Order: sequence, then structure tokens, then C-alpha cells
Amino acid sequence: MVKLSQIPKGEIPSKDYYTVTINGETADIYQCRVSAIPFNTVWPGHQRPINQTEMASFVYFSMDEIDSVCVKADVIHDFKEAVIRPVSSGITPKIDGKSVVFNIDKPGQYVLEIDGHHHALHIFANPHREFDINPDSHDVIYFGPGVHHPGKIELMSNQILYIDDGAVVHTSIIARGQHDIRILGHGILDNSEFTRENENCIGIDVPTCLQFFNCENVTVYGVIFRDACSWTVTAFNCMNLIFDNVKTIGMWRYNSDGLDMVNSQNIVIKNCFLRNFDDVIVLKGIPPYDFMNVENISVTKCIVWCDWGNSLEIGAETCAEQYRNIVFSDCDVIHSSSKAIDIQNSGYAHVHHVIYENIRVEYSKYCEEPIYQHSDEMIYEPKAETHIPYLMFANVMNYYADILKPGCIYGKNSDIRYENIQAIVDEGLPVPPSRFYGIGEISDTSGIYIKNLQLNEKRCESLEAGNIQVGPFASDIKIE
Repeated sequence: MVKLSQIPKGEIPSKDYYTVTINGETADIYQCRVSAIPFNTVWPGHQRPINQTEMASFVYFSMDEIDSVCVKADVIHDFKEAVIRPVSSGITPKIDGKSVVFNIDKPGQYVLEIDGHHHALHIFANPHREFDINPDSHDVIYFGPGVHHPGKIELMSNQILYIDDGAVVHTSIIARGQHDIRILGHGILDNSEFTRENENCIGIDVPTCLQFFNCENVTVYGVIFRDACSWTVTAFNCMNLIFDNVKTIGMWRYNSDGLDMVNSQNIVIKNCFLRNFDDVIVLKGIPPYDFMNVENISVTKCIVWCDWGNSLEIGAETCAEQYRNIVFSDCDVIHSSSKAIDIQNSGYAHVHHVIYENIRVEYSKYCEEPIYQHSDEMIYEPKAETHIPYLMFANVMNYYADILKPGCIYGKNSDIRYENIQAIVDEGLPVPPSRFYGIGEISDTSGIYIKNLQLNEKRCESLEAGNIQVGPFASDIKIE
């Protein structure tokens, strides 16, 4: 069974590049605003100009595990090539004139790109799931199909917030010191009506999509987060959180990170699709929350698209005694900007016992260079050649340490394992670089083990073959 989502009255449908049919039935296409160019700046006192953005499209529907779904996208203009990402899905689209046809054999998230990544079509195929929710219960905040404007919502312990298929909820959600909260449903939580007023990315005065402070036992499942005014979803000093099948889309504003886990523990992030303008999945440590270590984190089966910044990141703020027992597994980075697999230890943490395994990073010939904008008058002028982001990166530096905790002893990295990392590179592109370095004898990067690093399907058996740069205060780096 396939269940399509219907666009509610009051929601403007996409009139971008496509009409879409799914198993022969016309699908409603939602629109979202995304970054058009990797052009960023430190908060300038106003929001990012619209002329640095473009529109993109997305559809969502539910399907049974045993379904095979035929998607046909009719494109409004001539084109030369079509790609379905992640390429690990193994889907090869058929081009028939101005139409693209392909089959989806299992639930997941997919992206159709026509002649590059601009104006992409995002496809969210949810596994069919019935939620046992009583909309009339006093512990349930229910939003059915339609457009809703509830304003800010503060959640309490044991509450369920449910956003049904076909619902678009314009809100900002916060929970403080609460437990046993569930946020469920396949609908859209839209933050576009909320604004960021100052340089703060976080805090109760920043009305972004979702913030948890000192919360325990929280599950977020299925929801589409759209157009955050700052970091999209953030947890501070939290424990026992699960993010499953969450989608972030339409992130174009300054500092619109994806999932930022700040001094939190026992976190599971799985089956998510995250496209963000700034960093995507990030493990941070920031005062005054830095009395809690960052540990026991699992990120698995996620698809990541970073329009600016870093994709799978530890840091850059790392104020905590320990970062440990952290696993990134079976993830696809379909677009990266600066660094795909990144440890930027800029605090005082000892980052150790970290595993990156079965990570696939795609490198497109259309990738554009990230540039800082130093004035409102500056225009985006990238280099002519394709930009090649870092594949693996781990360092120690003092920038945030000196700002956030002056006088502290800088951190160190050790016991970091990279296994089955694959760079999937368009024809003609070079080997993506990787780099490891430290800042001092006791603030170093050491104990790096790399096993089965691949360029496309060719194994890199030496640091040189893998274009791995070993900088100062980096040692015991092995590859096999």
C-alpha cells in the first residue's frame, strides 16, 4: 500500500521543475527554500539575503516494506543527465525525453538531481506505520491535516506531540527539565514565521524548531523540519534521546545546523535525512553545559547533505572532559562542503574511542567552493575548478578554547578508527584530501587507525595513495 500526502489548503505547492506521479497517481509537491551558493558570514545583524537562495521541491508518502514504487518525474526543461542519490541505493533512473522514471524498492530518502544539485527533488518514502494515538487525550497535542499556527509550544513530561500526514505546523518547540516526551508523525514542523534577532544561535530567546534542556527519555520520529531560524534541533545536558526517520529540509538561513547535541549522552540518531546550510550532525560542548561529558552516541543509516560547513562533526566547540564511545556507521554524505568526517577539537576535551565505519562520501563535479562573505557588497566568485572537500579530518586547535574557557589546557584526540570509508568520486576528480594534526605535545592527535579506505572501489593501501596529510603533533597513524 502506498499513501500519498496531500498538500493542505494554505500551503503553497511547488511550481519548480517537476510534476511527479507515484504508481501512476499524481503526487502533491511541497516547496522549500535552500541555499543556492556556499556563501556564509559571521552573523551580520540581519538574515541572509534571498538572492543567495533558490527553491527546491520535496514529496513524501508512506509505503509498505514489500512495495515497489514507481516514480515518474516530468521535468519542465531539457536536460542531459539525472542522478539518484545516495548512489549506494543502486537506483539508475531511466531518461525518456523530459521524463525520469525509476523504482523505489524499500522505504528511505532519495534525491533526484537534474544536471547537478540545483533545484533538486527530495523524496521521503516513509515506512508505513500506524501510531496508537488518541487525539482527545489530555497528554496529546494533535495536529491533523491542515495549516496550523499555534505559536510557541512548551512541552511537559509524558506529553505526545503528533503532526499527522498533511499537517503543516508553524511553531517553535521547547522542553526544559522534562522527561518521557514523544514528537511523532510524518507532517511538517515549519519555523519560517520565526526570526532570529541577534548573534545568539541557541537559548530560550532563539525560537528555532526544537530545543531540549535537561531532558530525558525523548523520542522524535518521522517529522519533517523546515526552514529553521537557527540550529534546527538542539539538546543541552540531555540523556536518552532517539531521533528516527527525521528529515530537515529548507535550511537556508545563517547557522541553520541540523542536529546539535550539546554536552549530552546516550543519543541514537538513525534513518534520518538532513540537508542543512551549516553543519549537519554535530556533537558540541559549550559552557555553561560543560559539566557533562559527550558520550555513548550512535549515528547510523543517515543521509547527509551539507550546503556549508561540516557533515558528520565532533566540534568545533568541545568543552567537556571526555568525548568517548561515539560511533558513526552506515551513513551516506551525498554532498559536503568543507569536511565530510570531521573532528575539530577546539576546546579542552579528550576525544577518544570514536569509530567511523561504512561511511560513503560522494564527490560531484558540480561541487562549489565555500567562501566567507566579508561585506554585504561582496559577491560570490568561486574558482573555476571543482571544489574537493576534505574526506577525513581531525585536529586540535585553540580558537574556541580561548574564547569559551580562557586558560584551559587544550584537548587531544586519540584512538580514532576509520573502517570501510569510501570516497565515491566523479570521473576526472582527484583523490579527496584528508588531514590530521595537533597543537602541542600534550594536545596532539594520535592513535589513528584506517582500514579499507577506498577511492570508488579501489583500495588505498598507503597514506600517500589516500592523499592523507599528517601535520605537526600527529603520530601513530596507520593504514591497511
